[in-house]
Amino acid sequence: MSTSKAKNEGTERGSAMIISVLVTAIMSLLGISYLLMADTENRIAENEKLAGQALYFGEGTVREVKRWFDRPPYVLGGTQNLVKPLTSVVVRTSRMIDIDGDGPTAAVAADGTAGKPYYKVAIDRDLDGNDDIFDKPYRSALGDMLVGTEAGPDIVIDRAAGSGTATFLDGLADKIAPNFPASTAGVRARVKRIDIYEPPYYTIAGVWTRYGMGTVKATVEIVRTQGSSTNIIATRIVKAVLNETPYPGPFGPLHSCAELNWNGNFHVHWGPSTAVGNADPKSLKMPDSIPRDVPPSPQVDLLEGWQSPGQDAVWTTLKTSLEANKAIEDPWWRLIIGGVNKDFAGIMTQQIAAPSPTLPDMSNNFHRMDPLVGCPEFDYNTWKDIAKSGGSDVHYYTWDNGSAFSENGSGPVTQMRTLTDNKTGLFFFDTKDKSPPNPTGTNLTPEISLSGGTYGSRGFVYLNSSNFETRGLGGRSIDMLWPGEPYRDKNQNGVHDTGEEWINLNYNTISTTDPYAFPRGSAADNYDPLGGGAAIWNQYGPAITGQTAAFWGVLYMSGTLDAQGNADYYGSVITKGGMADKMTGTPNMWWDPRLKDNWPPPGWNLPRVVISRWQTDL
Repeated sequence: MSTSKAKNEGTERGSAMIISVLVTAIMSLLGISYLLMADTENRIAENEKLAGQALYFGEGTVREVKRWFDRPPYVLGGTQNLVKPLTSVVVRTSRMIDIDGDGPTAAVAADGTAGKPYYKVAIDRDLDGNDDIFDKPYRSALGDMLVGTEAGPDIVIDRAAGSGTATFLDGLADKIAPNFPASTAGVRARVKRIDIYEPPYYTIAGVWTRYGMGTVKATVEIVRTQGSSTNIIATRIVKAVLNETPYPGPFGPLHSCAELNWNGNFHVHWGPSTAVGNADPKSLKMPDSIPRDVPPSPQVDLLEGWQSPGQDAVWTTLKTSLEANKAIEDPWWRLIIGGVNKDFAGIMTQQIAAPSPTLPDMSNNFHRMDPLVGCPEFDYNTWKDIAKSGGSDVHYYTWDNGSAFSENGSGPVTQMRTLTDNKTGLFFFDTKDKSPPNPTGTNLTPEISLSGGTYGSRGFVYLNSSNFETRGLGGRSIDMLWPGEPYRDKNQNGVHDTGEEWINLNYNTISTTDPYAFPRGSAADNYDPLGGGAAIWNQYGPAITGQTAAFWGVLYMSGTLDAQGNADYYGSVITKGGMADKMTGTPNMWWDPRLKDNWPPPGWNLPRVVISRWQTDL
């Protein structure tokens, strides 16, 4: 019995050893697996961090490219960009021209010819010696539009193109995010490539339609440098669709979405003034102008003899007569009313006076034009979103009391006058309840009245006040331009096309009738700003120095306008509620011709484009 017991005890001691070894091995394996899992989790977290850093850096790169369109690099405002993309680093020869996305027309390679141009090559409208790569217009000629494909972009900036481009992109990266994310540890973000090409296309009623102005694609990397070795540790691609900022509609100095009423010596100059409802100019002396026909819309200006063929002899007679030293008080003035002009209520025809075949006259006055007369629309929600998007000189204000507002609802409470005087920007002043203006106008803020002293604001002002009043304001300096020469719009498209004749104006002689209009003067004066003496069609006239205005740009108001005293406005005024019946004194409104094709001016730092869509999960 005792011998058997001793044998069993020895056997048990051996099995305990084995179990102990197994347990130790299992625990070691578990420990190792936990260490491996922890290392894997750390690697995943590190990769996620790097991917996030690359994403943020890519978004910053796209936003800087957007600013190149807001502030074209070669104009004065371009100095405020982080860097200046010189033409030496921009490649435009990869372009594949695509006019309908996935539609039936195949993309073709650009070759620099008239039918297959590269993007904005040799296009220098501002005559500064540089191609207008990021400047307007963005349509409608192939050379101006972004119609390249993703595989064949209009613009490529690729670090692989050479050391000069790599140096430029590294400088851009240092400006966007200095020392990011950890340059002291040899880890930094860099831009690999920037592509700019067509926007997305969608089929609408069977037609392939562009969704935007263009697409910006930024490929960025996070790299780690150790000694002479550089390794890519993260890569992201960020895309954004750009749209032109919707400054829509203004084509003249004054537009009323209701009625037009004024008193005193109030005058409007240099373009069409419109009213959806009736107008009561109160026997205002309308300036004589070039004889005109009834237009198909207020945006189209049809001079007498515009039809070709059919009216060639009429046009020749009119042109010859007007250019023979005839005085034209205001070659661009038109009054277009949807309702009735109360000064001529008995005239049932749309045109107040028939056009003369040879002399300036009052055929530029039209009424009973409903429903052709609309109102430029500035959508409340769209502009509120743009104002809240941030960026240089973009401001959103909430109402506090009276005419005092707070920026973004958190800034100091300040009077509207102080917020805008002697400043340039996009200024959006919200309603009382931060909701779109209601049909009765009860949520509009109280009247804003600017009276006395010197005041001047430049840019785009969006007011949601019940009334806006100016009285006795001295304005600030502005940069005025004569409008371009009126032309024979044969195809009624509102654009001067090659081959369309024009009235050759003399911009050098001042009229005694209207101090800012002019007669023909000498028939030998052709005014060619490029020199050479040959007669050319002038898109703009020469500059006019020494002028001032209370507002320069676009002033939109949801309520009514009451301009009194001697305040001048240069640009376009749109009043949703119409004009108050007081309207006294000698205020003037002048049309800025740049509003139609190159506004806002590049140096104003207003957003020319907005990002309408992001794709960041790449």
